Amino acid sequence: MLEIFQVTTPFFALIFCGFLAAHFRLLPPNTVPALNVFVLYFALPCMLFRFGARTPFGQLVNLPVFLAYATAGALMLGLFTAIAHLVVRETLRDAVYGALAAAWSNWGYMGFALLPALLGPKVLPIVVAAGLADLLVVVSGALAFAALESRKGGARAVFVGVLRNPLIWAIAAGGAFSAGELALPHVLEQITRLLGDAAVPVALFTIGVSLYRPGTRIERTEVFVIAGAKLLVHPYLALLVAAYVFRLEPLAVSTLALMAALPVAGTTFLFAERGGANSERIAAAILVSTALAFVSFSALGWAFGVALAR
Repeated sequence: MLEIFQVTTPFFALIFCGFLAAHFRLLPPNTVPALNVFVLYFALPCMLFRFGARTPFGQLVNLPVFLAYATAGALMLGLFTAIAHLVVRETLRDAVYGALAAAWSNWGYMGFALLPALLGPKVLPIVVAAGLADLLVVVSGALAFAALESRKGGARAVFVGVLRNPLIWAIAAGGAFSAGELALPHVLEQITRLLGDAAVPVALFTIGVSLYRPGTRIERTEVFVIAGAKLLVHPYLALLVAAYVFRLEPLAVSTLALMAALPVAGTTFLFAERGGANSERIAAAILVSTALAFVSFSALGWAFGVALAR
């Protein structure tokens, strides 16, 4: 267990550094949008492109992993929405966005940092396939379902918005280079390398900065319900689906379970705010789940028998 904490602590420490920087006002108010633009449109796409271009194309197209993680996410989304809407009597909009928070992990900013550190670089194709399942099935499905109540934009606008995600196109471009055995010119290769190397530290620091929201209330019961569902129910559901329904290999099972054990994705707050849902509790759930994930993620990594040997 101590070995697991030795791996996870530096990553969560970077998040805490960002939180402290925001708390002590060492950064201007518009820092989060600026950092997000750098990470989402420059650093992460370059990192994913380089990874895709250097990975054999057959490893990038992993349909069993895609279907397993999509199934687990869809089940989590459907169960949480049904309970929140039919039993707790929340509005459909609030129920769906609460379910999205419980089913969508922060794999973009945290997964590419933590999972290879714990399981080795072989997990990256698995993370990519599962991430595509999240974006194309879970997120787009939740947004389309929420649009049924508001009737704004319709399903077409939802899918167009999802397909505008630069991470999808970075993976696709890298896959094209891999399939065609192409290579960037030396100068462009160095530029993408420098930007890609900055993705992990800047992304983790950005999470910490974005978590600082003065006045956010976290005493509401549903905040802890969402955080608990995200950190405990989702990973075990992913584990069961991957191991017993799709019968994936142990490395893929552990990767998907730990990917599901990551905290709530920060972008959920933006979607909830734009959709007119209760975005305050989503913000609180992101804060609580990220704080608790330091212990829960490390504990689950130990419980799932994560091997530190590469």
